[in-house]
Amino acid sequence: MENVKRRTLARIVRAGAEEMLPRQLALLEQLCAIDSGTGNEAGNAAVIGLLMPVLSELGARTERVTEPGLGTHLVARVLPERPRGKVLLAAHLDTVFGPGFAEKHPFHIEGEWAHGLGAGDCKSGVLISLFGALILKKAGLLPPWELTYLFTCDEETGSRSGRKVYAREAQGADLALVFEGGRERDGCPRFVTSRRGVILGAIDVEGREAHAGKAYLEGRSAVLELAHQIIRLYSFNDYEKGIYYNVAPISGGRPNGVVAGAARGEFCVAGIPENADFPVIQAKLDSMADQVTVEGCRVQVTYRTLFPAMERNAANHRAYLRAAEAAELLGWEPEEIADPAATDGAYLSTYGVPTVDALSAMAEQIHTTEERVRIPSIRDRTALCAAVLGLLG
Repeated sequence: MENVKRRTLARIVRAGAEEMLPRQLALLEQLCAIDSGTGNEAGNAAVIGLLMPVLSELGARTERVTEPGLGTHLVARVLPERPRGKVLLAAHLDTVFGPGFAEKHPFHIEGEWAHGLGAGDCKSGVLISLFGALILKKAGLLPPWELTYLFTCDEETGSRSGRKVYAREAQGADLALVFEGGRERDGCPRFVTSRRGVILGAIDVEGREAHAGKAYLEGRSAVLELAHQIIRLYSFNDYEKGIYYNVAPISGGRPNGVVAGAARGEFCVAGIPENADFPVIQAKLDSMADQVTVEGCRVQVTYRTLFPAMERNAANHRAYLRAAEAAELLGWEPEEIADPAATDGAYLSTYGVPTVDALSAMAEQIHTTEERVRIPSIRDRTALCAAVLGLLG
């Protein structure tokens, strides 16, 4: 794109983002007033309802992929007559908050911060992805690419359903833009092309109940065996690689006059740097059931991959260069980084789509009742989104 057109694009997206910001904040307030924790089907439907007018302005064709008992994933396509490529814009609609939380912790603005449950993770990301494209739509500058929005409803529990939508839409996709919380240094954006994987699991121990006084020796304490298993699990920590095993919560037994007949400990394995590490970790977990310390107890270890690793590779670097070009157009000095937190970007990358993550606004205290997002960064990241898409043209 010649220099004059590039400067014009920069001016349009900056002015457009400034113009869109009040509307985004008004809509963000409405979104944050809805309890939309994973599995809240009514809340999920209400969030989708608020997004439909914006999608209509974009001329998007929408598809609802419903998972009974969970909610609805929203797929929306903005289709030119002859697409030159396909770009995925991904964010999630669910939060970690249960019913009643939104009323107890209402949206409010203090200075340059917008406080609200899900404001940073990931409702502002949804709006940034939509309004970035809307700026170009109003300016007649939408690129000749298919824009496919993937708004899923179960990211906070590992996208067990949403990953199927990602797998389907990854076919034929040339680029994935993931609107999870932004990163920056000295006011300049840092884009994520590598994230670590996560395994969730549980240790279930079956022992034998007995009176803790007169029949103590007849009992087989499941709590004691669980304690040995927890110590064993922590021994797997790999501090050099940054792979960490953690157990919480734990439970077991009945009143303390009874030797525990059952116990359970849930665990997380975080910081898995490469997908090749998963089989090694799984072998360690599988070995635990055969290492019983308390005779007469039985141990079962179950687990699942919450998120695969998002590995840095040439394809993700190409995606980074797209975002970096847009950032430089707007006067920032971008940086490509790895981030330990897991997101749905890992799925899109694993499915072979060049993926760049952390395109949303700067947020703090996500997953807590103090969650907040910095308002100027909503404006800046909306301009960035518009620039990334505009440069595709």
